[in-house]
Amino acid sequence: MSITLLRALHAEELKMKGTIALKIVVLFPAIVVLLEFFAVSQAPFSAVNLRGIGYEWTALTIGILRPWGLLMMPLFIALESALVSGIDHSGNQWKSLLARPLPRWTPYIAKLIVVVSMAAASTFVLLCGILMDGAILPRVQSEVVFGFPVPWAAICRQSAQILGLAFLPLAIQHWVSLRWQSFSIAIGIGIVGTVLGVAISTAADQLGVWALYFPWALPTLVLDRQPHNIEAGLLISGALGLIVTAAGCFEFCRREVS
Repeated sequence: MSITLLRALHAEELKMKGTIALKIVVLFPAIVVLLEFFAVSQAPFSAVNLRGIGYEWTALTIGILRPWGLLMMPLFIALESALVSGIDHSGNQWKSLLARPLPRWTPYIAKLIVVVSMAAASTFVLLCGILMDGAILPRVQSEVVFGFPVPWAAICRQSAQILGLAFLPLAIQHWVSLRWQSFSIAIGIGIVGTVLGVAISTAADQLGVWALYFPWALPTLVLDRQPHNIEAGLLISGALGLIVTAAGCFEFCRREVS
């Protein structure tokens, strides 16, 4: 990693201190964890008990990762991308930033790394939340019992897959957030993409499996009841995400700042 990029990352780190962007890294996954906690605590009506002993951790994980991957993470990515870019959009700081003797691609890539890091950090918070739910729920609801050891390999694998599948919409949101100064445009595209992703995943049986390769619906490849080629989804998300990143960075470097 070049020294110029490290300096750009350090500058972004200083900008992030004390901002709401850091707070929602914890807030968004915490909301999902709490909602699932209250849902499971309503046993014996909770889905955690439907398949008997030994399935509790899997059911709890799915109950948390499904709303996260399909709804909260896309909105999280849209909001974080808009907030990270909005710091320099406010007061049109781009003119002074791009006038510095640094390659123009460094702020674009630095901000992308920041958003990816925040998404990874929120996924880690989610993993901690799964463990906390499993540890606390038996003390609150005696009918819910979680066996040990915790199937961490499967939980971490699914979480990492969802994070990888979210790279394509993240790259799109990052480009949009830097391309347009309006906060509403970036959030609007994120909301529309999320709604379409939910609708497509709901109607996947009628639309066909290829509909799930819509960028905002990609995480459902992990969460859907039918087995899918997750490796192909990860390849599509990674390859197209890099293409979008390269195109966005090229456009950013050629942009005229007034």
